[in-house]
Amino acid sequence: MTEDHYRLKEKSDADLHDWLCGQQPGTAEYNSGVLESMRRVAIIEEALEINEEPVRKRELIAASIAVLSIIMTIIAIVYSF
Repeated sequence: MTEDHYRLKEKSDADLHDWLCGQQPGTAEYNSGVLESMRRVAIIEEALEINEEPVRKRELIAASIAVLSIIMTIIAIVYSF
C-alpha cells in the first residue's frame, strides 16, 4: 500500500477537494489526491453494492412469482375449455 505522505486520509472530503484544487495537475501531490479520492469512491461503491444484494433477491422472488402466476393462469384457461 502506498504511504500517505501528505496526510490525505486524515482530511475530510471537503478538505481533500480544496487541497486537490490547489495542486498543479500532473504533480505528485495532485496524483496522490486523485488516488485518495478514487479510494474513497471505491469504498462508497462497495458499501452500496453490499446494500443492493437483498434488493436483488427480492426482485428475483417477485419475478419468479409473476412467472408462476402467468403459467398457472394459462393452465387454468386451457383446462377450462
